[in-house]
Amino acid sequence: MAEKLDPKEIVSFKELLMANSIQVDAIAQLLIEKGIITKEEFFAELKQVQSQYQSNTDD
Repeated sequence: MAEKLDPKEIVSFKELLMANSIQVDAIAQLLIEKGIITKEEFFAELKQVQSQYQSNTDD
């Protein structure tokens, strides 16, 4: 039998998406601030990965 979840512990999809976005943004900012990558490298990679995701969904 399925276990009932505590409504206080359940997060909405919007909250989950927001938390994930904040975490990714924080990591990207740290990498850029520490000089590990540049903003240009970050955005170039972001565009490349986005393009890969789009081409995979087109298949």
